[in-house]
Amino acid sequence: MSDIPVGSPPAPPGRHAAPSGWYPDPVNSAQERYWDGWQWSRNTRPTEPAPPAGRFGQPSYGTYPSPDLTRPAAYARPRPSSLQATMTADGVALASWWWRALAVIIDYAIISAIVTVVTFPIWRSLYAAIASYFDAVVNAQRSGSAPPTLSPADLIPASSQLILTAATVGVAMLYHVAFLRWKSATPGKLICGLRVVRVDQGHDPGPLPWSSIFIRAGIWVLPGISSLLSLITVVDALFPLWHPKRQALHDMAARTQVIRSR
Repeated sequence: MSDIPVGSPPAPPGRHAAPSGWYPDPVNSAQERYWDGWQWSRNTRPTEPAPPAGRFGQPSYGTYPSPDLTRPAAYARPRPSSLQATMTADGVALASWWWRALAVIIDYAIISAIVTVVTFPIWRSLYAAIASYFDAVVNAQRSGSAPPTLSPADLIPASSQLILTAATVGVAMLYHVAFLRWKSATPGKLICGLRVVRVDQGHDPGPLPWSSIFIRAGIWVLPGISSLLSLITVVDALFPLWHPKRQALHDMAARTQVIRSR
């Protein structure tokens, strides 16, 4: 034990950043002195043996400060970002982008099948219009006349296009809202072993709050009303590739994450 005058000896490098622990005593090189994180204490101990030499004759770690396994947990080194990108804050594995993409494809196939059934009369009229056009082209070739022209409006009127768009958006919204509330996952995600949870709450059994469900479904589905707005969906789908918490745009807005449930 010895008294250390105020201001002497000098603090270790990074005075305000150095964690508490045992450091070489600047007064007596034969011992170590305890640094409490702000100033030197009166506690000393004999200097520990030097660490074994490294590959090129240098110490295997810096002499200042030495590793201290007794350091409080508050000073523990944070997890690398790579770990933060694969797990929620409470330790549940996040879904990879590829599994999420596969779930989207499955959901798209299911929604498309439902929309096709609901709007079957429109598709039947479209098929009849296409068949009639090809018949007219064949007859024109046989008679040596010019083939008839065809515009998109001849195949499917604007009113039918509007109905198809409304049916697609309506079915998709109902699909996502219902399953997110009921199972916290769409059928595509259930097949792929994924589930949607509140951000950093991987162990939360659900259900998701209505506000998160509608925000999440709306940002994902509503851009489908326009081909130009569909670019938002493309960016949204790719966003988890570089986001540190693997969140898409609709995840960030709804404060959700997608985890692996199995």
